[in-house]
Amino acid sequence: MAMQLFSGRDYLKIDIANSFGLDKQDWDERLAWFDQNEHQLEALMPQADEPALYYAGLVAWEKCKAGKVSGYPISLDATASGIQILAALSCDPKAAAICNVIDVGHRKDAYVQIYHEMVSKLGEEAKIDRKQSKQALMTHFYCSTAVPKRVFGEGELLSLFYDTIIENAPGPEEINKTMLSIWDPTKLTNEWVMPDNFHVIVKVMGQVKETVHFLNEPFEVDYHINMPIKEGRSLGANMVHSIDGMMVREMLRRCNYDPARIQYLHKLIDAGAAGRSTHKADDKMVQILWDRYLQSGFLSARILDHLTIDNIGLVNGFVIKRLLSSLPEKPFQVMSVHDCFRCLPNYGNDLRRQYNELLALIAESNMLADIVGQLLGKTIQVNKIDPSLGNRIRESNYALS
Repeated sequence: MAMQLFSGRDYLKIDIANSFGLDKQDWDERLAWFDQNEHQLEALMPQADEPALYYAGLVAWEKCKAGKVSGYPISLDATASGIQILAALSCDPKAAAICNVIDVGHRKDAYVQIYHEMVSKLGEEAKIDRKQSKQALMTHFYCSTAVPKRVFGEGELLSLFYDTIIENAPGPEEINKTMLSIWDPTKLTNEWVMPDNFHVIVKVMGQVKETVHFLNEPFEVDYHINMPIKEGRSLGANMVHSIDGMMVREMLRRCNYDPARIQYLHKLIDAGAAGRSTHKADDKMVQILWDRYLQSGFLSARILDHLTIDNIGLVNGFVIKRLLSSLPEKPFQVMSVHDCFRCLPNYGNDLRRQYNELLALIAESNMLADIVGQLLGKTIQVNKIDPSLGNRIRESNYALS
């Protein structure tokens, strides 16, 4: 099933419906709600989940109807970006299905699905708080055990929680176990380099207790210092956050490119130029980014800023051409707050396509093995559940919603 496409007017309608609180509904339901309530949109403002954004959308809609330019950017959010990244890394179709990395015909909510499955297994008498369950699920996928224990206790309910997660997201669960198992108790920092040459350096912080005296009374003070610790649970979360940050950088590079540079690169590759490195700054960066691609299997769009006739011979022109062909037809500006992306309504389709493309490229890459290998200091191989998942990811309907 191909990704649904919409006009700029439709995206503005969807944005207003999202601000009202319908962002977890299917596209068609959001559009139908708008059309049914267009006559009373202003009166519904007090009921909106995000009244300020809702009002801004209404002002933009009125300008749109009058044929005026509003400059108003719509918002589209990733649906559980942490699980999405873990699903793509592991090529897990089950996890991908519950967080909209692949399309299943409807807009899914991973947290709600796992919650409902737990309730159905427990029966009508189940007393599980939905909001607390979501908090347990969110933190679990960042390797937390404290929050799930606080929410579900340490008995049968907690076991059911973990069993339900394994059933729905075996790939992400396996990644989390791996990240816990490779913790090195001798390290002061954990470091790795992303495909776009962003260097991740995370200090290991241990908690220290010290007794201080104030007015002749002893007080215990806790503080953190950079020191090795026996066990740590931060690797999985920090790895996911590092990929999350890279996706934001890649979205901005891919969407808001320089058309003149892209045209120049097309001509350069078509001419069959085979220059050589002259050890200039651009040449060194091309070599670094290309080496990162060979190791991780993910080619950052950052390389497009540094390719010249002198260093084009350092790379495979076919691979660069494939990257160029995946860019939007026209560049456009994107604003981002974490995994919420904003752009003008006419570029909504391109924004969604680029997000899907990045998730697909992660699934087709060797990024997980590359990062784990850097942490371990050796080359490793990671088996994926469904290595062909990338093609399905590109057709996803609700990865950004």
